[in-house]
Order: sequence, then C-alpha cells, then structure tokens
Amino acid sequence: MIFINKNQVDGGHLHAWCLYEPISWKHFAYLFWSMLICRLFCYKSLTTHLPLELQHSIYPNVKTGTKLIKFGQIIAALFLVKLYWENAPLLNYGPLNLKHGQIDWNLIPRNIPLCFDMGHEILGAESIEEAKKRIMAVFNERQLQIKHLHIHENDLIHDLHNKPDKIITEEIIRQTTKNRTYIFEK
Repeated sequence: MIFINKNQVDGGHLHAWCLYEPISWKHFAYLFWSMLICRLFCYKSLTTHLPLELQHSIYPNVKTGTKLIKFGQIIAALFLVKLYWENAPLLNYGPLNLKHGQIDWNLIPRNIPLCFDMGHEILGAESIEEAKKRIMAVFNERQLQIKHLHIHENDLIHDLHNKPDKIITEEIIRQTTKNRTYIFEK
C-alpha cells in the first residue's frame, strides 16, 4: 500500500485504495492513507467507493456507512482534498458482474460530492436504451452533487471499462461533463 499503482492515477485524479467488503477499521485507515497520499502528491482529487452499507440494502449497518462518510468529509476538509464518493456496486470476482444487483440511489446521502461512474450505472440494464435512460435519470436527479465523472462502457453485464461508443454518446458526454472534472476510465 506504500506505492501508488499507475492504474490509481488518471489525469491527475487519484483513486483511493478500496475494500470490497462491509466496513471495518481498515476502511477508515485506507481512506486516511489515500487522503494523505493525495495531499502529499498534490493530486487534483481523490475518488473512493461509497460504503456497501449505503449502496445495497442487504448490508444493514447504515450507521457505520454514514460514519465513514463523515470521517472522510472531515479529513478531506483538514487536508484540503477534493473527495468524491463513487457509485460502485459490489461485483462478483472473476466475471465482474453484479453480485447484489444495482445500487439503491435512495440510500445515498444527498449532501456529499459524488463521482458518477457511468459504466457502473449501466450494469444490469436490459438494453442500450435503458442504459442511456439510467445515466440521464441519475445525472438529472443528482447533478448538483456530481462533481467528477468516470466515463466508460461495458456490455451491460461485465464491468469491462471500454471506451464510450454505443451507450455513452457524444451528446451524453457533452451534457454531463459541463462544469465537472472527468476521466475516460480504462
């Protein structure tokens, strides 16, 4: 964890070290460490995954998820780091498909800065049209919170991180990137 993986930095934006499990003390330590690295190396921002407890209702400990968010916001303010919380539904290892279905946006706090990962949002969609509608529905509902974007596509089943083509059109990119930072995530 001491070294930064080249895949963690894209366009000067750092992606935090994340754990794909219910919250423990390690989540707080990883977030603190990621924030420290972001500050020391003067990265433009830090993106971390929203706690599973605030994405999937199957994880009952919403209070602990909220504590991690509050901790992150306080440390970000102290370190003067732009911290963004990313929608990252839990995936099955190997096939990288949805483990518990898509996230429940009703569980996500409305007062935190978000990184909207378009590729994650379209996972599980029945069609390209549904995928486009999902992107725009979340964007329209949360656009004031969305500060940073991860733009990539997939086959609606697997988190492939392909370049935008059939689903994420130039029009969607134009509409969503205005006044926000973004990366074309590989």
